[in-house]
Amino acid sequence: MSKMWPTMNRKPVKEPKLTEADIQKTCTELLELDGWRALRTDPVSRREWGKGFGELGMADHLYIRYEREGPAHPHPMPYDNRWVELLWCEWKRRGGKAKSHQIDWHARERARGALVIVAGEDFPASIEGFLGWYNQSGLARHKLAIGPLSKIPIRAPKDPLERLGEIAQECMAKVPR
Repeated sequence: MSKMWPTMNRKPVKEPKLTEADIQKTCTELLELDGWRALRTDPVSRREWGKGFGELGMADHLYIRYEREGPAHPHPMPYDNRWVELLWCEWKRRGGKAKSHQIDWHARERARGALVIVAGEDFPASIEGFLGWYNQSGLARHKLAIGPLSKIPIRAPKDPLERLGEIAQECMAKVPR
């Protein structure tokens, strides 16, 4: 005799709503694992306190990565064999939109030749959306991914890999169980 279970009205499990800060923090930490230096712009802070960097409309983050050919020198001369990669990123939550003064700043900077990306426009406004864009962009030195801690497919220096585990745990903690 088979038992019949009562049907229950269960709400479908929704994907966690990540804030702009969640996306920005996680993606920034992943970029740092790939050799980028992150600078947070803050054009409206108190400059007299030594805070504040930027212009109104400026993207949220400037990421810088240095390259140099040849052996290291105690004094970086000559300069002709060094270069820098720059990436501006405007982080937005899913459904977030850039304001008109931000759109204007992005356009001016792109006209100067800068790489400016905007979440929700250039890639889906999510951690996975950014990683998909980044891994296909030609900028990735290592393929970046997040997933179960035992299956993180990332090749990074030993110490930052421990930090990646913490990042993945933070992401997994936001997933409803």
